[in-house]
Amino acid sequence: MNLPSRSIPAFWAALGGLLIISAVLSSSPANAHAIIDLNGVAAVAGQTSGLTLEIQHGCLTGQDGTTQVTAFAGKPWGAIKPAAVIGWTSVSARLANGGQQITWTIQGAPQPFGRPVFFPMTVNWPKSAGSYGLRVLQVCPSGVTWWDTPFTPATAAAPSPPLTPLPQVQVLARPGSTDAQTTAHDPTSGAAHSGH
Repeated sequence: MNLPSRSIPAFWAALGGLLIISAVLSSSPANAHAIIDLNGVAAVAGQTSGLTLEIQHGCLTGQDGTTQVTAFAGKPWGAIKPAAVIGWTSVSARLANGGQQITWTIQGAPQPFGRPVFFPMTVNWPKSAGSYGLRVLQVCPSGVTWWDTPFTPATAAAPSPPLTPLPQVQVLARPGSTDAQTTAHDPTSGAAHSGH
């Protein structure tokens, strides 16, 4: 096929536009999760540093905007202090099982489905090295999404990562500590929620 030379740039521009549209349309909620970002600072056993919980989109049920997010930390976690987030209020509470619950509620209309929201907080890390999960409940007008499925390798019956993976933190041993960095902890233990 011979195209006039002036048609070639238009062809490439059109092809590029189609690729961009295709990429946007193919990005589904399954490609986004509740994410813990340590902002470049390692979580060290018994020490304090920050983390940011990122909710990348609205609820999977109904695909509408977020109105509330609750994070559940198990008993091994130290104190967690949420930072202020414009347009949201936060409340922290100790649970009967020794864990903690931090709830953020939007003030006004729901956070639009496609707009991520970031919840920074200061954490006193568990005293032992290991992997620790932070279960997250996301509430929207049409339903809820639990971000709490343990991350396991793919099998014939289950994909990896799961659709609603549990956000986890690897807490490192303190320098000079005898606590091994590979200490095994059940990242789902000690979190408070009943059912999905």
